[in-house]
Amino acid sequence: MELVELPYYDSLRRVGELVRAAAGTVAGMWRGLARVDIVWVLGPNPFGMVLIALALLRRRRVVLGVRQDTLAYFRSRLPSSLWAPALVPVWGMDRLYHLLARRLPTTVVGQELARGYGPRRYGPGRYGSRGHGQSRSAVLPMTVTLVSARDVAVAVPQRDWTGPVELLAVGRIDLEKNPLLLVEALARLQRERSDRYVLQLVGRGPLEDAVRRHAHRLGVDRRIVFGGYVPFGPALLQLYRRAHILVHVSLTEGVPQVLIESLACGTPVVATDVGGVRTALDAGRAGLLVPPSDVQGLVDAVNRLVDDGDLRDRLVARGLEIARAATLEAEADRVARFIAGGAQ
Repeated sequence: MELVELPYYDSLRRVGELVRAAAGTVAGMWRGLARVDIVWVLGPNPFGMVLIALALLRRRRVVLGVRQDTLAYFRSRLPSSLWAPALVPVWGMDRLYHLLARRLPTTVVGQELARGYGPRRYGPGRYGSRGHGQSRSAVLPMTVTLVSARDVAVAVPQRDWTGPVELLAVGRIDLEKNPLLLVEALARLQRERSDRYVLQLVGRGPLEDAVRRHAHRLGVDRRIVFGGYVPFGPALLQLYRRAHILVHVSLTEGVPQVLIESLACGTPVVATDVGGVRTALDAGRAGLLVPPSDVQGLVDAVNRLVDDGDLRDRLVARGLEIARAATLEAEADRVARFIAGGAQ
């Protein structure tokens, strides 16, 4: 493995940084393409489109990758409705990516995105100079996971539900993750069942100070533990195993990696019904689904899990089945064969 370092820019809105980085980025991509046979481009994004063009120019095999609904992602990050015209170029880029996916093999995160890109067939010799004559579906739904088979719990774990209940949220503290909703839900839970719940927030992000201020205003700042960034590994998995419930309230998603991690640890899940979440949780058979931005729905789902042991066990058992089928080893094998042009 070799890392090709590209010039850094903080945001597409910082045009000066972007322009200064552009030339070095294109040059770095061009040099890097000399040492590869296949290019897997995750997007759509502006430099991803440039990389696709350069790779095709150099007759490299190109595979597209899509992680989430692009328009929904950018829409959730707009400061206000006044920024809506900024979605026009995003829409154009997204449409172009869909058109490219008609000609290039494409991996997508989750069945929901796969339906948007649609099943297509392709024949031999159409994706660069390397050949690969197999005929197969050009769209591969995948699950992003780092959970190894050895990390999956062997049975439904037993937790003590008679004392304090720890809610766990893992992810960037950013707009599309909707962290302020978690604070509001915790405040309602505190009013209904005083001192019963604690929220552990794992992650960093630009809204961290806003979350702290909101928690102070609602009087629950002492019920929230800010865990900071915890990389995937034994320490993070132990947090899942210690928690009673994972709460995931994003406004937009592909298939959240944290869901698979929680299912593998046998931790019950409450998640917003967006993107590929419903499919990942087997339409609610592996976790409770709530509408996005519905604070009372989130509160009711948490209380339901706490009160209903049979429901918890059914959800966790189904979640373990899903996690065993979506381990790192299984997914890496499927995706690698797809990218290489072999059978799925």
